[in-house]
Amino acid sequence: MGVGVGQILSRIENVLPKLTKSEQKVARFVLEAPDEAMFMSVQEMASRSLSSSASVVRFCRSIGLKGFPELKVALSADLAQGQKTGYFDLNKNENTTVLVDKILSNVIQSLKDTVGQLDVEMIEKVAHSLYKAPVIFAYGIGASALVAEDIAQKWLRMGKNVYAFHDIHVLTMSMANAPKGSVFIGISYSAATKEVLQLMKFAQKSGLTTVSFTGFGRSELSDISDFNLFTSLAPEAKVRSAATSSKHSQFFVVDVLYYAYASININDSIDKITRTRKATNELKNLSET
Repeated sequence: MGVGVGQILSRIENVLPKLTKSEQKVARFVLEAPDEAMFMSVQEMASRSLSSSASVVRFCRSIGLKGFPELKVALSADLAQGQKTGYFDLNKNENTTVLVDKILSNVIQSLKDTVGQLDVEMIEKVAHSLYKAPVIFAYGIGASALVAEDIAQKWLRMGKNVYAFHDIHVLTMSMANAPKGSVFIGISYSAATKEVLQLMKFAQKSGLTTVSFTGFGRSELSDISDFNLFTSLAPEAKVRSAATSSKHSQFFVVDVLYYAYASININDSIDKITRTRKATNELKNLSET
């Protein structure tokens, strides 16, 4: 997983609750003293964080790094870039101008963090799986359902058979008879939505290629999926201002995946998009007459 410039401290902060207790000791030390941590050895960091060398190595892998050297490089990049934009919650009787600035900051930080942990190779693998898939299913609940519908709309324009059923029973029946090579995308920002997890297990059992789309961090949902797509995991907010901005990151990842898919056969993609645009324009003209 690639590390974006200036994003590692935010990533550590966001995934802290998902780490083991020993890994959290390492994480808190790095967050408190990143300028010291970047010059330490594994053994020195283990001693200063009251953990172990093994915990330091596991911590690096848990936050998506290949190892300890990559952590030092990422910390150096973070400190060179300077203070992050940050996430901000909303307060009672908030001045509208301040509110606009806070929401913008949340969206920018969410996008930056997502780019920082975007796995380009994974995007390409998922794009090729979708390209070969005879049928695509996307499912999410609540706000994640909007992401599923966005996926359906985009790939319909590419001429794919794609469905974003809201009814879990209809979706289950459809997947039970899905042809070989079909893909199921399970969307859950928390990675803990039981319906999505249940459908992911059924999709695996039915022989579908599976893609989890969650907030960053290891989970049962990501563990049982063939491919994993991640967005930044924003800190909890009292009125979900940061969580709202996470939707921008989800749509951003879908856009990246969409263009990666389109680039596989760009001429064919342009032809299909042109045909669908022409069809909808004709429909619009009919409604105006």
